[in-house]
Amino acid sequence: MSAPLAGALVLWIAVAAVYRFVALRSLARLCDPGGGPADPVPPDGEVAVLRPLHGAPAGFESCLESLLRAAAPARARVVLGVESPADPATRGAERVAARVPEARAELRIAAGPAGPNRKVANLIQMARGLEAELLLLSDADVRVPRDYVARATRAFKDSDVGLVTGPYRSVPAASVASRLDALVTNTHFLPSACVSARFEGVHFGLGASIAVRGEALARAGGFEALLPLAADDYGLARNVEAAGYRLAWTPMMVEHVLEDEGWRRSLRRHLRWARVVRSQRPLGYFGQLAVQAPLPVLLLAALWLAAGGPGWLVPLGWWGVQLAELWRCRAPLALRAGDLALLPAADLLAILVWAGGLLGSPQPPDAQDR
Repeated sequence: MSAPLAGALVLWIAVAAVYRFVALRSLARLCDPGGGPADPVPPDGEVAVLRPLHGAPAGFESCLESLLRAAAPARARVVLGVESPADPATRGAERVAARVPEARAELRIAAGPAGPNRKVANLIQMARGLEAELLLLSDADVRVPRDYVARATRAFKDSDVGLVTGPYRSVPAASVASRLDALVTNTHFLPSACVSARFEGVHFGLGASIAVRGEALARAGGFEALLPLAADDYGLARNVEAAGYRLAWTPMMVEHVLEDEGWRRSLRRHLRWARVVRSQRPLGYFGQLAVQAPLPVLLLAALWLAAGGPGWLVPLGWWGVQLAELWRCRAPLALRAGDLALLPAADLLAILVWAGGLLGSPQPPDAQDR
């Protein structure tokens, strides 16, 4: 076994291990799944909760019901939007609104303006004539806690804050594809986002849940400025910051509820996200190669085995340490013991997604990806 090559691989693994330790500690520090005492909603002006809808996947109604039940005690106005009355989301939204009559919910059905990002087009038609001090945006497959409105708006007590974002974890369905999908998000994407927020500051938005000051949105060009973009959440954060406002982080965890959509759609969605990140944060994206530990782990194991040594100890040691570290962070990730057996596969899948993200251009979500 070549000593210089082995030394380089060991150094690579060490760098990745340090990063992994820092990332998981950042996750534990910046993610609070349990909540806590919440300040009241800022009293001046109206809080509007916007949720664009499309289709009716398995968890759609439970996610929407969580939003209405969170908005009701805060007296926040809820605006739901679909672009066509034929969309199955229309009937689902009506059923949920009937179950939560105490919520101030309205359904707006209209075609948005022409443009590639149909979620943004829906937001544009939803926001017409809407005057609100604060707007809370969340995706249709997101489940929120009961104190969602109070916690999402708390940072706006500081007048220079224009946008607030926070973490989300994926909640898998029963299939192996869905469980791996959730693990890639929860053990790779989320820790990396927490590292960025902790050490670089918040200069991005995570689309699962974003709160924005109405004045800041207007100065940033409104939703109309996001219509051509593949990454409307990144674009909104960038525009608000460029308009002179500060971005803030809330540790409140929301849940991205997955369905059994199969390997192809799951992989396509992760590849789209990877291409978006590469286009928006290219230095950070290419820098991720330095912390993709399974690559040097497997190479070092192969070299050691070829030299007649117990190379299997390398991956065994690496994943053993990772399992222990992840288990310490199991609360914010809602990690189960059975998930740990899939961790090596999730790590390898994350590498494939990263490599796939190097090719192709970022595209707005299509009907199946929203």
